[in-house]
Amino acid sequence: MLDLYDEKYGGIHMTTVNIQPQMTIYELGEVLFTYIKDHWKDVLNENIKELEQLFPEYEDATYGMYLDKLLPPIWKLIKENGFRSTEKTKEDDFVIGGCLHFRNSMEKAKWGTPHHEKRVFWIVIENQHKDKIGTLLFELSHSHIEFNLPAPPRFLPLVEMKREEIIKKIIQLEENLS
Repeated sequence: MLDLYDEKYGGIHMTTVNIQPQMTIYELGEVLFTYIKDHWKDVLNENIKELEQLFPEYEDATYGMYLDKLLPPIWKLIKENGFRSTEKTKEDDFVIGGCLHFRNSMEKAKWGTPHHEKRVFWIVIENQHKDKIGTLLFELSHSHIEFNLPAPPRFLPLVEMKREEIIKKIIQLEENLS
């Protein structure tokens, strides 16, 4: 058990996080799901005025600024317990929240409306032994009209690890939910 206390990323958050190096992708996904459920609204409320002011100029990039406040504390703990993204960051990569590579994401207009779009990122995860254990999907519902998160962000675990399989699964999941 680790206590997560971090002022650096948009406020003070205290939560107990239990990350173990031997966790499966499903167990890791549950930890991330719970962290997001417990913190997304607080981080949003602490930063909403600034984000709303920035949105007219920065548009979608404003959501990245929000995620840069929400995700780094938990991602740091994940890395400290031996988990890593298998993706190597390239010089021209746009990385959000310390863990989401923009090139490993999808957004489809038919998954929502301009007021409720969905972008889904994926992170293939390896453990401390460099064994791939699965993929974490991160879904961000957002508006293209104004700064708004119409639904909580969420992490979902997958066993698929190849790009084509991941994309197929994302499309299947999103079209079943739409």
